[in-house]
Amino acid sequence: MSFNKLESGNCLFLICPTDHIESILSQTCNTKAFFYTALGASFNWDITTQKNLITLIENQKITQVVFVTKYSNLFYQEALEPNSEPLFTVYDTLLKLDKTLPDYFLNQSHPILRIMLLASRHLQKQQKNILETFLLGKMIKQHKIITQSFVYHPDNEVFYPPKTIENKVLLYGTLSSN
Repeated sequence: MSFNKLESGNCLFLICPTDHIESILSQTCNTKAFFYTALGASFNWDITTQKNLITLIENQKITQVVFVTKYSNLFYQEALEPNSEPLFTVYDTLLKLDKTLPDYFLNQSHPILRIMLLASRHLQKQQKNILETFLLGKMIKQHKIITQSFVYHPDNEVFYPPKTIENKVLLYGTLSSN
């Protein structure tokens, strides 16, 4: 199990605390790992948070910011349950993303594939949002800090980048570990 596209240097992982993925990331990554968490991996980029993360990034010489979630994250599963009463605002965000999926996929896809695609698109949106922040995004771009996202499949022990998920799931309807 490894990140095939993770560069060397210290990493700031942005994760959901309910995934309990910190030890897996620390073991997988051969660099120093730091973590920032938000429920459902839905981050709020207020000015104070941006300034604190800038300080962390500079002090710890972070070279990569990586969004990671498990496909089995309870927030993704909750968003797809027809009779659930969501407790968190993550639900609205995920439902909006789910509406971007093609109709044929929603009607025919396996639930795990749908969740993988939903998680992937959610992380891509979060990655885009961080880069659009006035302070933090500007600093990340100026210092050429790498930003990436991965969806972790614990059964396969594989971290899938969004492009792989999009290609394999939408084109072929399957997601293999190769």
